[in-house]
Amino acid sequence: MTQFNPVDHPHRRFNPLIGDWVLVSPHRAKRPWQGQVEKTAPDFRPVHDPECFLCPGNDRITGDHNPDYTDPYVFPNDFPALLTDTPDATSESDLFQSSPARGEARVICFSPDHSKTLPQLSEQDIRKVVDTWAEQVVELGQTYPWVQLFE
Repeated sequence: MTQFNPVDHPHRRFNPLIGDWVLVSPHRAKRPWQGQVEKTAPDFRPVHDPECFLCPGNDRITGDHNPDYTDPYVFPNDFPALLTDTPDATSESDLFQSSPARGEARVICFSPDHSKTLPQLSEQDIRKVVDTWAEQVVELGQTYPWVQLFE
């Protein structure tokens, strides 16, 4: 296993001012996308966008290929905040306490239809999304003591 480097690996740092640990994910600064101001969504959006990294059959930014999915699709986040293989490390400073943090981040594409957001899906399709959330919580909960879903 690689040696722990606080500049490259996710970890927790103890904040003595608040008496709590905070998550630090420095490797995420290496993502190709650094954020942007999004334009208001157009009134018309295509069912499939050949430029979208999440649409069925398209390549993601990493070059991985999405299958032609028809239901909610789950895949590992290409740029996760936590990694499964963060090296062990020891913190020997009382002032700068840190410990490695490990975990997984997954992406759930709710629908193959690029034009729809969650409230625009049918009740049956929303149920599939909720069932997928539940499956992910159960699966990840077998490995990790905390599982958080967010959109």
